[in-house]
Amino acid sequence: MNSTTTLSGRRDLADPPDCSLPDDMAPIIGAHLDLAEISDLERVMLACDGTFTFQLEAFVREEIEVEILSYVRAPMPRKAAEIMDAPCGHTVFERKVLLKGARTGEAYVFAHSYVDAERLPSRLQDDIAESPLGIGRLFVDYKLSIYRDLVGYFFEDGAGYAPYFPDRKALRFLARVYRVFFEGRPVMIITEKMPRDLFGVSTP
Repeated sequence: MNSTTTLSGRRDLADPPDCSLPDDMAPIIGAHLDLAEISDLERVMLACDGTFTFQLEAFVREEIEVEILSYVRAPMPRKAAEIMDAPCGHTVFERKVLLKGARTGEAYVFAHSYVDAERLPSRLQDDIAESPLGIGRLFVDYKLSIYRDLVGYFFEDGAGYAPYFPDRKALRFLARVYRVFFEGRPVMIITEKMPRDLFGVSTP
């Protein structure tokens, strides 16, 4: 596996912003029973601890494919390393992707991951770097047992991502953060950013 940037063909667009994890993100577990500030559908998507791609496909009624925007070696910032129980600056792969409709090409979700690839089987490492399938679906296809630990959620202004979401109007994200454990060790931290108007929520 090389450590250079793996970009999609959309070189006319600037690189998407870095994903900053706030220190004050709210917990999902417990709060998912009564999150008054979000819609019922958002609450269901937020608390999903299975393969997120399948739930998204059920909602948008089309297959989801992944457009890999970048996949590079990078040091984890402090908050991500803290969540991964790793030293600050620990070098992993940083992956930025869009979850898009295979039929419509519409972008539905922006996903950002830190992947400790050396803890994964070599073939899976290559697929995470190159495959149009989501990470959760890859684990299903490889029949590998994983555990997802829901860490928290936060809201974010999505203006910096607007070029990747031309079909969205007021771009405001609901973001959820979770860890993926494989063979008892955290191997990924994933942030999925969902445009709120995708779920019929009007935002200023």
